[in-house]
Order: sequence, then structure tokens, then C-alpha cells
Amino acid sequence: MGVLAALVVYALVIAWGRVYEAFQLEALIAGGAVVVVTAFRLWLVARFDALYGAGPARWRRLFALGLILHALVWGLLPAWLVWRVGTGFNFFVVILYNVGVTTALGSSWMAGLRVRQVYIVLMFLPVIAALVLGGGLREWLLAMLVAAYTFYLFRLYRGQYELFWHAVTRERRGSVERRRELPASTDIQLSLVYRLAHELRTPMNSVMGMMSLLEDTRLDDEQQEYLQVAGQSGKLMITLIDDVLDYSRILTGRITLSPDYFDLRVALEQILEAFGPMAQSKGLELSAVVDRMLPKRVRGDRDRLMQVLTNLLSNAVKFSERGEIRVDVDFTAEGENDGVLRVRVSDQGAGMDAETLKHLFEDQFLDGAQDAFAVRHAGFGLLVCKGLIEAMGGHIGAESVEAEGSTFWFTVRLGMQSDMSESTKLSAAMGQVQGLVVGAGSGSLAALQEEFEALGSQCQGARDYDHALQALRAGHREQAEFDLLLVDTHDRRELALNLCRNVLEDPSLRPVKLMLMCTIEERGQPTVQRLVDKHGLVTLVRPVHRSGLRIALGRVLGIRRQAPVQDLPTETPEERQRRKLFRLLLVEDNEVNQLVTRGMLGKLGYQVKTVNNAETALALLEQETFDLILMDCMMPDLDGFDATRVLREREQAEERARTPVIAITANTAEGVQARCLAAGMDDFLAKPVHLQELETVLRRWLSKDEDDAGGEQDSE
Repeated sequence: MGVLAALVVYALVIAWGRVYEAFQLEALIAGGAVVVVTAFRLWLVARFDALYGAGPARWRRLFALGLILHALVWGLLPAWLVWRVGTGFNFFVVILYNVGVTTALGSSWMAGLRVRQVYIVLMFLPVIAALVLGGGLREWLLAMLVAAYTFYLFRLYRGQYELFWHAVTRERRGSVERRRELPASTDIQLSLVYRLAHELRTPMNSVMGMMSLLEDTRLDDEQQEYLQVAGQSGKLMITLIDDVLDYSRILTGRITLSPDYFDLRVALEQILEAFGPMAQSKGLELSAVVDRMLPKRVRGDRDRLMQVLTNLLSNAVKFSERGEIRVDVDFTAEGENDGVLRVRVSDQGAGMDAETLKHLFEDQFLDGAQDAFAVRHAGFGLLVCKGLIEAMGGHIGAESVEAEGSTFWFTVRLGMQSDMSESTKLSAAMGQVQGLVVGAGSGSLAALQEEFEALGSQCQGARDYDHALQALRAGHREQAEFDLLLVDTHDRRELALNLCRNVLEDPSLRPVKLMLMCTIEERGQPTVQRLVDKHGLVTLVRPVHRSGLRIALGRVLGIRRQAPVQDLPTETPEERQRRKLFRLLLVEDNEVNQLVTRGMLGKLGYQVKTVNNAETALALLEQETFDLILMDCMMPDLDGFDATRVLREREQAEERARTPVIAITANTAEGVQARCLAAGMDDFLAKPVHLQELETVLRRWLSKDEDDAGGEQDSE
């Protein structure tokens, strides 16, 4: 609204003040400048997420440019009015607007003092000069008033700037003081934690990278599922490593969030696929009931939310010996662009007494008498959850009854994309389908009913396997047939398979479509595989979620599955041909990581040369030219930080073009990214490196729209 006010003020002055009638050409030129500057600033506001996400430094430069252009136009406008029409109504309207916007700027972007001071000078110096040159007593008095107010604004901006940085300093000092309150051994422990995280991330980078490359080889459906579960378990391992780091950050008060839009349902499904086999190996049933009105995309910190859910599910599996673990996800829209997410994780484990529940989220790990491995001790993961949820402005809690189970819950407000409509061939085909479910747990049945209703259909549960067979035959006799039977092995595996055989071999029941719900381990067993090979039986691996169910339903109903649309231009011939023109240098001392990264770069279509130490890389850069360097930070002798500093010094001394350097490191401790940028690196990738993240960063610095990807950074 503040940006649009400029158009209103200008229209008022030009139209009502009758300036346009006397000076048409000059008024049109000034109006064009106002419209262009206003449009540029509105574009910055509308594209904030994309521009800031692509590069905070670039966005700050564009924002500063918008301020300077605005001050230049509106600083010259009152000076022009003094020259042309004098200090009348038009002049005072513009001056009132200028005073208002400059005063408002005093409480925004307080970290950028120099740009704001230039803004004041451009806004008021031209009008002061015009008033002084006007020569009249009134003009001189007005010039003195404007000059006095300009001086006041300088002091106001300076005061706000100092207040801002004092607050930042106090916050940092408070973090230091909180650290001093910890036991003397804590600093040593945190140092060991960071080192351990680095050592663990290095082999995990190799594991995850190899699985990423394996994913694109020729695999059948069963192998794809095995690989998918292995990949999700690897991500779970990374999450556990991050928990250790986040616990130390909570102790020192340094939790940071990175909100962005993401598909929450897909993220939940990935968590289920990771924990499903773990729960099933203990004889537990894992299910998730997700609100069918959950928005397609929400705005929040995806990794942090999934980290909280991972910890809650991990505890549920750890402390349960029987029964079902159920996740309930609800979303309540409270506006066009936001709502409240509610997540509950319930188990049927041993439960907790009132005293344990009371102190569940308290920090007792620094107490030497506390047994961190006691059976009833939930682990520091709950402390991480509490710190993360509170950092998001949400709430977390727990309910429990001894010998009956526990429920952990959290609520957090998220932004959302309001369009939740979905139109598919499957929903059209499912409109008249009546489903019957047998053998499923209560959570799986509720999840199926929710998903069937989302497709405009219905399903109901049967008491047992015999009852299901009787219901199918009775429906056939009474012309009220069920169209789809979903048989779950959760209750009794042998009875479930016998029911499948009876249905498949009964000619009167051939119109009934059949789907077997089983664990990923059961899917590979010979008895199940024989049914798949002989009858084409469609299987659905538990735990049930939307993506897996819809793929299985499509196969049952004979709906051809469409290949997903690629978000990234990795497969287009033009893109791959363009990438062949770039030469990349990989500096990595670990041979397995070299193999993984080279495989990813080759898959993306880039030319890459590899060296295993920084000294060789610097010598090679003296002889050859590369478009981008991927630099490992932790190497023996000369590390990536010092190597980048040497490279930047040589470039400056020899006046060579700046080569983008992307840091690749397993160290994700607070401040490492800032250290990379301070050393002269341009971007940051944390191990394990994922193909999509690597492609995004490379596309940013090797854009076909920019001749010199490093030019922006060099101009800072």
C-alpha cells in the first residue's frame, strides 16, 4: 500500500493541482518515471520469495536500487514544482508525502544505514537547493525547516541503526552467557559433536549418492521399493545426526529456520516409508490418517517439521512392543493464505506415569545422575522437538495413560497455497466404485476411507476374512456387488492369502477387483509372488498413503499411469547440449565421494575434471580455465577455505575473471556457511549432496542468461 500511495499522490498533484494543463510534456515524463519506479518496487515485493531465495545479497541490492530510484524521482519532483509553480498546494502535498515515507523508513531495514542516508540526501537536497535559489524569505524559511528535518532524520536513522545492532549484540552475548552457564565440559562436548557429525556425514554422502545413481538404472518394481526404503532409512540416519547438532544449538540458543513452499503430503509419505519396515519388524502396525483437505503446498521449514515428526515416530516405535502406531494429520484453514497444522502420533505402548509426563520436555541430560538410557527416558529428541516447534511459534505436548499408550501432538501455523482442487482420471473412474476392506488395522481402515472419499467413492470394513467372502457372494446374488476387495495381511497372513485364492479362483467373483495389502518383506515371499505371477495380483505395501494407493488403484482399474512432469530441465536435449559447454573442477580428497559427485555431474551432462587436493587444484587453475569449482572444505594440508582465499588473491592480482566456487562440506555447524562466504566461496552444499540440490546450485551459477555468473558477487 505504501508503494501504491506514490501513484495516488502524483495523480492528485497533477490532476487536481492543474499542473498537467500548464506543463504537459514535463508532467508526462515525471509520471512515467513514477510509474516505472513504482512498478519495479511492486515487482520486488511480489517476487520476494523467489528473488531472496535465489540470493539474499542480490535481493538487497535490488531493494536498495529501488529505494535510490524512488528518492531520486520524488526528490526532484518538489524541486521542479518550486521552479515551475512555486510553493503552493502541489508543493506541500509532495513534501508531506516525502516526509511520511522517509519517517516510515526509519523503522525498516535498520541494518542498511548507508543506503538510507543516501535516500535522505536524494529526497531532500534538491528541494532545499531549489528553495534557497528561489530567493524569497518564505522559501528560505522552508529550506531551513526541511534542512532541520533532514538533520533529524539522519540522527533518527543513526539511532535506529545502533539500536538494531545493540540488540543483535545483546542476543549474541546472551547466547554466550547461556553457554557459560553450562558445565565446563560442554564446549569440549560440542566440539566433539561437530567433528563426529562431519565424520558420519562423509560416508553417508557416499551411501546416499550411490543410491541416487542406482535409482536411475533399470530396476523392477520390487527392487525400486527396496531402494526407496533404503533411501528413506538413509535420510533418517541424516536426521538423527542433525538431531545431535540441533540439541547443541538449542543449548546455545541458535536455532534457525528456512521457510519455503513444499508438498507436505509427499514429505509425510516419505517418513511413513522409512518407518514402516522398522515398525513391522517389531510386530507393530503403522498407519497415517491425513486430512483430505490438506493443501497441496504449504509454507514452512520442511526439514524441521519432518525432523519433529521423525523424532516422535522414532520414540513411538522404540517404546512400543505391541499394537498400532497411528499418525493423524489435520489442517484448518484460517485465511486465504494460512492455516493451522495439527499432528498427533499415538501408540499403544507402556505409557507413562504423571510424574514422568510432567518432566518429559525438561532438560535433564546435563545432570550426571540422570540415566540417559533408562527405559522410560524418551531421549534428547523430545528436547529438539520442543525447541524447533517453539521456534516456529507453535506448541507441543503429550498425553499418556500407563499400560494403555501415549499420544504426542504439536500444532504450528503454516502458509499455504489456496488452490486445493485436483482433477484426475482416477477420480472419474472411482466415482461408482464400492470397496470392501478386510484384515486392516483401525488406522489403515480410517486412512483408506479418507482417501476413497477424496476420490468421490466409499469403502467399508469387514469383521473378518470369512465375513468378507460371504459379503462378496451375497452381493453377487443380490445384485449389490462390491467392486473392489482390499485384503490386508495384518490380521492373519495365511487367512488373507487363502481369501485371495478363493476370490481369484471363483468364476462368480471375477468381476471383483482384488488388491493385497502387505509389508514390503511379505511382498517378496514366494507365496505372494506366485499369486502375483499367476493372477497378476496387485499389491499395496503398507503403511498406506495416497501416492502408493493411487498407483495401485490405477493398476487395478487399468488406468495408464502418466509419467510425472519434470520440474528440472535435465532431460531436454537443448539443456544437455548447453551443459556440455561448461567445464567444472571437482576438488575432493575422498575417492568414493569423487565417484559419487562425478556420477551426478555426468548424469546432469557437465564436463568435470577431478583432483584430490587443493595444491593440485591451484596449480591446475594456473594452466586451465574452468567455469565453476566444487571445493571440499575439509582436506589435509591446505583446506578448501585457504585454497579459495589464495585463488581470490591471484584473480585480483592478475585481474582475472572470478570463477564461482561452491563449497561442499559435511560440517553443518552454525557459522560454517558464513565462513565459506567469508573465504570467498559463492555458495554452499551440505553433504550428503542430493542430485536436485546440486542441479539447482549449478543452474544458478551457470545460467545461460548470465555471461558472468560471478559478476554480482565480485561487484559487492
